[in-house]
Amino acid sequence: LREVVARAGRLDLVLVSPDDPEAMLRHTRTCRELGIPFAADPSQQLARLDGDAVRELVDGARFLFTNEYETALLLEKTGWTEAEVLRRAGTWVTTHGEAGVRIRGEGRGSLAVPAVPVPAVIDPTGVGDAFRAGFLAGTLWGVPERCAAQLGCAVAATVLDYVGTQEYRLHREPLLDRIRTTYGVGCTAALVPHLRGLS
Repeated sequence: LREVVARAGRLDLVLVSPDDPEAMLRHTRTCRELGIPFAADPSQQLARLDGDAVRELVDGARFLFTNEYETALLLEKTGWTEAEVLRRAGTWVTTHGEAGVRIRGEGRGSLAVPAVPVPAVIDPTGVGDAFRAGFLAGTLWGVPERCAAQLGCAVAATVLDYVGTQEYRLHREPLLDRIRTTYGVGCTAALVPHLRGLS
């Protein structure tokens, strides 16, 4: 990670995704040492990590991503309450499948964003990664958090139309149509300038 920073310059955010547990801890430590904001996405590695490692991965994260099962496992492994997790992570994003996503932070209300309905799921593989990609893109563009979550849900819905984790293609108008149909036009003005590169 230090070599990446040396080549690319200051990083806006590092996403620490499931990987070799030692690599995950090393990246987290390096982010802290260099003052780089990081997002913790321990995902399926939660089952392999002990409580000390999970606590280290979460503590100080700008974002923490979990699904419902991972939330319960994280609380069990760390021994923390939800309030204690919220004190240690900036924003906790929990996906709930067809029920959408819940976003929480210490000292503020919870934001619930429903999922984009999909008539027929072709393959759910990669849907969580797609949500995170859309949500983090919107967040780093500086759009309101609700709009970033709507974008994440629309990208996740697109993935459900394809077989495989990275075979999907994003097209501007169908993506915006999913957002308008599900949530109304409120966020489209904030998102359109950032989606101009899509066909």
